[in-house]
Amino acid sequence: MQNFEKYHPIMSRHYNLDWLTNFKLKDILAMRHMRDIAIAQGRPIDTEITETAHFVNRAMALVMANRALLYGVGTRGADDLLATFGIYGFSTDQRCATVRMAAPATADPAVLAEVLPRMIGFAVHELGLTRMVAGQIVRPADRELYLANHFTEQSDGQLELHAEDVVDLPTYRF
Repeated sequence: MQNFEKYHPIMSRHYNLDWLTNFKLKDILAMRHMRDIAIAQGRPIDTEITETAHFVNRAMALVMANRALLYGVGTRGADDLLATFGIYGFSTDQRCATVRMAAPATADPAVLAEVLPRMIGFAVHELGLTRMVAGQIVRPADRELYLANHFTEQSDGQLELHAEDVVDLPTYRF
């Protein structure tokens, strides 16, 4: 099993993906307080900073146990929280996982448009995933973004990506 602790920060051209502990707790609370994100993720809305602190602690425990990778997305050189991105729910053979991204409705679409291909490449080339499933989709534009990045809709409505569809494409080189 891989040691997930080493996978941070991950950088794209304009953004850093880093552990949630490297972002301001009040900014994480603000995002976890957003109703649309909470509903899409099937969780209660955080109303107290202690709830958010507990979430961050649980998230880091999952990373340290090599069970999930949960990142905050921020502009390189700044400490702003623009979105979150996670890879979790690994299959027993570590070849399939769920990816989930979340951003406020007002977020610049360019953020996740840059981050998603980078993280697909990371998942395929570094983690060795052969299949990814899109987790809870927050915004309709996110669904379109998954589809634009080689996820395909299955008969049950789930979005799925197979590594063989992207492994040789320059956009997804890691």
